[in-house]
Amino acid sequence: MTRMRIGDNALALRRLPFRDTSWIVTLLMPGYGLIPAMARGARRGGRDGARAAFSGFHLLEVELRARGPEAMGTVSRVEIVRARHHLPFMAAAAAAAQLLIEVVHRFGMPGDPGDGAVFHGLDSALDALDAGVDPLVVVAGSLGRLLGLFGHGWRAGDCVGCGRREDLRYFSVRRGGVVCASCGFPHAQRLPEVTSAVLGAMNDRAWPPAMVGLSRNELTLLYRLGMAGLTRIDPRALAAEAPFRRLMDLAD
Repeated sequence: MTRMRIGDNALALRRLPFRDTSWIVTLLMPGYGLIPAMARGARRGGRDGARAAFSGFHLLEVELRARGPEAMGTVSRVEIVRARHHLPFMAAAAAAAQLLIEVVHRFGMPGDPGDGAVFHGLDSALDALDAGVDPLVVVAGSLGRLLGLFGHGWRAGDCVGCGRREDLRYFSVRRGGVVCASCGFPHAQRLPEVTSAVLGAMNDRAWPPAMVGLSRNELTLLYRLGMAGLTRIDPRALAAEAPFRRLMDLAD
């Protein structure tokens, strides 16, 4: 029987109790995407540090062993490569981290698209949150980037109605893109209006997202457009969104 061994950086997205001492963990690994694995004895603690490693937002180095390509791997070694000790003690930042992790867990897939782009994007966002960057800045910028990597990005360079590149003024959630003033005017009462700064942010693909010059209202709009894009893919509510919205004082 062919045995497999995988060793790489990883982020722990979710852990589920298994029996009395173990976890089934969902890992995000560059080049592999989402991988479930058995962390035997991790709930018990012990000298290997697995309990601490899988309990935070840390960047990890994980080694997995499996009996074959279809078998669930078992964690044979885990170490913290870059600790993020501040994040759990900043309520809004921790809620933002949980929200982004939940988005990646729900919409991600095996075989991380973009040669590890989802992994590196989430890792950069967690670094920014741990460093004290405004959680709304990080989340608002990250959602659009993740949407694009999952293949559902918005169309922000030209009008989804006529293809015009000038005088872009509105956004159509239903069509997933910006609308020019002429096409949007008949529907202006129900289409959110976007500014040039918001359009620039929607087209920005940098990590971590800088969102330079955006007001709180513009950041809030960008966040809501990102959430609307996710809802179009899967209408189920994200458990971490309500706590994040409450901590950031974002009205319903």
